[in-house]
Parts: sequence; C-alpha cells; structure tokens
Amino acid sequence: MTTTSLPFMDELRQMPADRLEEAADYIQTLLEERRVRRERMIDETSGSLAGGEGEALEAALAECSTIDENAW
Repeated sequence: MTTTSLPFMDELRQMPADRLEEAADYIQTLLEERRVRRERMIDETSGSLAGGEGEALEAALAECSTIDENAW
C-alpha cells in the first residue's frame, strides 16, 4: 500500500457499514467502467496493427491491467 492511499484506507475503516457498502459499490462501478472501456478499445483496434506493432500494443495493454503499487 502506498502512502497516498493510506489516508483513504483510514477513512474507509471509520465509515459506517452503509456508507462503506456505498463506497464499495462506487469502486465496483469504476472497475466495471474500466473493463468496458478496455474491451471497447481492444475491439476498435483489433486487426488494425500487424506484426510487431500489434504485439507491442498487446503487451502494453497487458501491462496496463497490472497494478504496481510502487508506481503510484
């Protein structure tokens, strides 16, 4: 966990259960929107790059879906 996320974690720990559930729903919505955007981007660019360019895009997309907590 990074130092920038720690204040948020403290706030979440202190929230009442109903507000915590609301926060969890909001986070889930953000994650779902991210997944939909990523799939749309893949669909829109599918087949548009060949060879090395296509492989580079695929590698970049895979890297984007991996969270590096130290990079925040």
